[in-house]
Amino acid sequence: MTTKEYHKIRDVLIWTNGLAIQALRVAWSSVTPVLHQSLCPLKSASRTAITYCRFQNVQRAAVSSASFHSTSKCQLYRNTEFEDEKPKKIGKVNLVPPNWLKYNDVVYPPTKPGEPDRPAEICHSRFQIKYGTKKMWYLAQMIRGMTIDEAIKQLAFHKRKGAAHIKEALEEAQEIAVAEHNVEFKSNLWVCDSFVTKGLVVKGLRRHARQRYGIIHYRYTNYFVRLREGRPPKDYYPPEKTGHDLMAEYIKKQRARRIMYGM
Repeated sequence: MTTKEYHKIRDVLIWTNGLAIQALRVAWSSVTPVLHQSLCPLKSASRTAITYCRFQNVQRAAVSSASFHSTSKCQLYRNTEFEDEKPKKIGKVNLVPPNWLKYNDVVYPPTKPGEPDRPAEICHSRFQIKYGTKKMWYLAQMIRGMTIDEAIKQLAFHKRKGAAHIKEALEEAQEIAVAEHNVEFKSNLWVCDSFVTKGLVVKGLRRHARQRYGIIHYRYTNYFVRLREGRPPKDYYPPEKTGHDLMAEYIKKQRARRIMYGM
């Protein structure tokens, strides 16, 4: 039996079941007055009432069990399990940070006597910023190694539009540091890590002449930042080597070489 034949037989049975119930209703409505007139009201009043109530319950159960429009059970819960929650992914693209915020939950062992105190670290991110990734990279690398106040001041006067998004992310991370990570002074922070990743890319159409179209890419960017308690280092990037440093490195490398088959 094919699936089409099975569905046709099922629909016929459901239809005949509905017709049988309708015929039963009509027959009972015609028989009920005759029964009430023929039976003695004094002796069989209670019995008639009980029988009538039982038949009504059976009739309601039969009507409720008949499904005139039936669908498969697997379709009842399709796309309805997570309606109240925002999606976490669109295809392979993450809409929320999957692992970056887990650094905030790391618990380190207490420092031993005599060791320097471990500085607090705060990780924060902002996903799906409507701004180009390559444009945002210039701003992210500009503030590396700056204090939090200096970074916010530089971003406040920057001409690029993405500077406002990074500034808001830094201010949010600063508030989280004081509220959740026991940082005493909110100005005693510096930007340890600051980088961007590619986010969602939505394609659109641009109409051209002669019924031609061009593709527009609406690009989104993810921004990540890590703040560390304390003062920033003197040189965030390794300083450029001078001529004397290069010469000393060359002489050290030459003296450390091994001459094959030598004395």
